[in-house]
Amino acid sequence: MFAEDLSVFFSDFAVNASFTVEGVQKTARVLFDHPYAAPFGVQVDADAPACQGATADLAGLQRDDAITVDGRAFEVMRAEADGTGVTNLVLRSV
Repeated sequence: MFAEDLSVFFSDFAVNASFTVEGVQKTARVLFDHPYAAPFGVQVDADAPACQGATADLAGLQRDDAITVDGRAFEVMRAEADGTGVTNLVLRSV
């Protein structure tokens, strides 16, 4: 994992995320992607909402943990650390 300060990547276009890990309320700056769901007949074509943040800031988040991103409530479906100090959270709306 890189030791560089990644905060510059999560400043200008990032939003606030809040969550609880082991009873401790935490906040982090994340890049949020909530894709548009395009309807096709009776099906909907959409990717899951996701956010990316510094692994150190999102440490401890696991499947089914609650997280609020930019004022919207979600649950974590997957937490995927990429090995460079960034973690991608795949989310589902609650």
